[in-house]
Amino acid sequence: MAVIAHRGRSARSRVVLWFVRIVMKTIFRLFPLSDRTLPLLRAVEPYLSRVPQSVRGVRIEKVTLGGVPTERIVPDGDADPHPRAALIYYHGGAFIGCNLDTHRRIAVLLARGLRVPVYNVEYRQYPDGGVGTSVADGFAAYRELLDSGDVDRILVAGDSAGGFVCAKVIQYAAEAGVQRPTAFAGFSPFLDISATLPRSSRHDAMLPLAKIRKLRTVLGRGPEDLRGPEDMTTDATAAYFPPTILFAADREALMVDSLELHGSLDRAGVPNEVHIYDGQVHAFVVGAGITPESWNAYKVTVAFLSDRLTEAESQEVDARVSPEHHLAS
Repeated sequence: MAVIAHRGRSARSRVVLWFVRIVMKTIFRLFPLSDRTLPLLRAVEPYLSRVPQSVRGVRIEKVTLGGVPTERIVPDGDADPHPRAALIYYHGGAFIGCNLDTHRRIAVLLARGLRVPVYNVEYRQYPDGGVGTSVADGFAAYRELLDSGDVDRILVAGDSAGGFVCAKVIQYAAEAGVQRPTAFAGFSPFLDISATLPRSSRHDAMLPLAKIRKLRTVLGRGPEDLRGPEDMTTDATAAYFPPTILFAADREALMVDSLELHGSLDRAGVPNEVHIYDGQVHAFVVGAGITPESWNAYKVTVAFLSDRLTEAESQEVDARVSPEHHLAS
């Protein structure tokens, strides 16, 4: 239960930081958010999808989970350190952009690192639906995988807006009385869409705060309503969470989301870690390998999630053995 600061920055991270600050933040600041302009983002996505994505060492198949288009990514080889485990990945994109293609690389890396199947979920976004619809799709995928009987332990992970989907899936599972995720990993998670946290984007290399606030004008659309709180960082929501690991760039606008949830999880007694990295950009872990820091964060994620799976498996073994021990004594 600690906040771990990773100091120093590599030369490569400096180049990435300044490129994003000069180019991407300027585009985000100037791009108007409206029903007329937002569909233009979808027009750009096919070009983003052409960026080479590493798919070595895995098999990828198209499936549906809960009616939601999904990629099932299975690592090659016979080694299976965590049988009957899987991870569901919810990509970021502010509920208005990005897709399976843009986030396939991190999903592949997680499958290879954890040696478990990863389900990369294409939940609906604006203009096809608001946040409630995105979350409903996320939970439908989780519920079908859980009900399939193929897995006993499910990890959830996501970046930015996908981090909010993770948090709400955790809440929905608790309220439905079904098994909750074994662990949660969030990369710069957007955990409070109510815009009440004291955020600042002055030092954020990518996200202008005004645009984060403006998103509220488009996120409240149907057809599915969002159930429960818009702020998932509070003491009231902390009890829903499993062991959690969070990552943020130092002084990015959404760093406070991770720190607020950390405090609430500590008070609830939920094991958690927050890792803050100097000189990085929003959701930098998604680009694992682009900078040494992003690769380090990816490795920390894999180690944390692997340990949580091992702990859960040990607890299941103990639960099966204990009654026999009791009868023998």
